[in-house]
Amino acid sequence: MVEFNPFFHRGPIHDPAYFFGRQRELVYLFDLVRQRQSVAIFGPRRMGKTSLLFHATHPEIIRKAGFDPARTRCVTVDGGMLDGLDEAWLNGAIGRGLGGEIDAIPFDHLVGQVRALARQGDQLIVALDEFDLIAANPRFDASVFNRLKGLAAQYPIQFITASTSPLANLPFASGEARRSHFFNNFAACRLATFDSSEAADLLSALSARSGKPFAEADIERILDWVGTHPLFLQIAAYRVFAAMSNDATGVEAIDEIRQQIIEDIEPHLEYYWNGLTAEDRTTLAALPLHHLPPSDPALQRLASAGVIAAASYPGDLVREFVRRQSVEGLLQAGPFVMDIRRRVVSVDGKLVHLTPTEFSALRLLLETGSHLLTPEDIETALWPSEIAPDPERARGVMKKLRRTLGTAGEHIVTMRGQGYLFRGK
Repeated sequence: MVEFNPFFHRGPIHDPAYFFGRQRELVYLFDLVRQRQSVAIFGPRRMGKTSLLFHATHPEIIRKAGFDPARTRCVTVDGGMLDGLDEAWLNGAIGRGLGGEIDAIPFDHLVGQVRALARQGDQLIVALDEFDLIAANPRFDASVFNRLKGLAAQYPIQFITASTSPLANLPFASGEARRSHFFNNFAACRLATFDSSEAADLLSALSARSGKPFAEADIERILDWVGTHPLFLQIAAYRVFAAMSNDATGVEAIDEIRQQIIEDIEPHLEYYWNGLTAEDRTTLAALPLHHLPPSDPALQRLASAGVIAAASYPGDLVREFVRRQSVEGLLQAGPFVMDIRRRVVSVDGKLVHLTPTEFSALRLLLETGSHLLTPEDIETALWPSEIAPDPERARGVMKKLRRTLGTAGEHIVTMRGQGYLFRGK
């Protein structure tokens, strides 16, 4: 009997039994900590940074990494809890993690706690989650970070920060703060989407653990829908698992699950989209049109934002979201993406060669949408200087355009005796 849904999509993962992937990142992180080096984890929103912090500082994982849990003290501080507060509250947050009871303490009190740990031979790992908020706090100037650096220089302390951007790119409230030598000892650890094996392992292992293992078809469907984005995987798997538990597996049920997933991930996609520049939005929407090298700066920015993986859309639902967005200079409808300025068009992600007249005719259809175009409308739009319009010429162009587009030509609907219209679905 299935007692619970094993997939998460409303918060970070605390239990190591439900944490999957990130093995390369964990090995890298622990190697650096073993060398007494601090680490700055960065990646887009909802990419699993907080879950990784909780996992890496869990006693069981600390032990598996070769550290003595009895001699390794881990403290996690949420930057959101310090919003608007001063250094004493940061000291107090670390101090409480070491057994203290006071919310805000002077720096010398924290030094005393750390010194006592060092005398016992203990190592301290301080995880600073939501470091973006700490950096944006106007009360945390360079002197605050310099004192933390001095603490780490004297005692066995490593810091692990988690932020959406690399430390060097964070907008510190104090311009001088980023110049603090505190940050000289940080190595960067970037979190991106899972690879395919990590994603498949998460789906198969968690579903099997709760008594309803996903079939290969289920796993392939989820990966096709949302790719390997950690949050989207959890959301999609949650919905699919819930439907399986209710024996809802027919075609109509699958369509309903798909729609539920779209509604669940849409707010996250909107957040990502709103964070992109106009240039990056155009690059994202035009992925099928322009085959850029992986080293292209725009592709690297999109990968860092979590909206592409391996220079392509992470899944069908992400691609469909992008298709619904208005992007200047592009027309997107049905299987078509058209770059008006460069005069190129793709169908289902593949470039199609059109003559100038065919391109203009397709552009007219996409711009007009589902409104009927008579042969006379087409003739006037394509050859505005003609004195004696020839509707038969327009009909010939539409016939050739449909033939060139192949099966995609079915989106151009002939209304017998009236004209033509574009049907996106």
